[in-house]
Amino acid sequence: MIPTQVTMIPLFIMFEKFGWVGTPLPLIIPSFFGVPLYIFLLRQFFLGLPTELLDSAGIDGAGEFRIYWQIMLPLAKPAVLAVGLFQFMASWRDYIGPLLYLTEPGSYTLSLGLQQFHNLRGAEWGLMMAVATMMTLPVVVLFFFLQKTFIRGITFTGIKG
Repeated sequence: MIPTQVTMIPLFIMFEKFGWVGTPLPLIIPSFFGVPLYIFLLRQFFLGLPTELLDSAGIDGAGEFRIYWQIMLPLAKPAVLAVGLFQFMASWRDYIGPLLYLTEPGSYTLSLGLQQFHNLRGAEWGLMMAVATMMTLPVVVLFFFLQKTFIRGITFTGIKG
């Protein structure tokens, strides 16, 4: 769990050698290798699941993959969606990553675009607040659609056998 600021320069040098600077690849590919906080969160959730379910599925003849796919993963759906929402929010509000790796103004993210708008036009607070409100809208809509799953996950974690 090393802070991002410590790894910025080595990652930039590595992505520069890969030829990825100027492309969105440095913003996408590292997310597939896991964030330690999310791994810990999912691990703790899986440890909290009743082992009796796994044992009974094993006795019924289910293999490890089937137990994971048909029992563990549906039960962990709220935790997986929470991790997905956290990662989406982290990527959505990321400012320093796109600032380091994107070089063309046409490929800037909304955060960088808002900053560029501020640099070009000055502090037009009405327009900047309108854009900032529109930037938060996808996160609010995503949470609105996933709210039922989060509530179901909270009620499940409260049940201990």
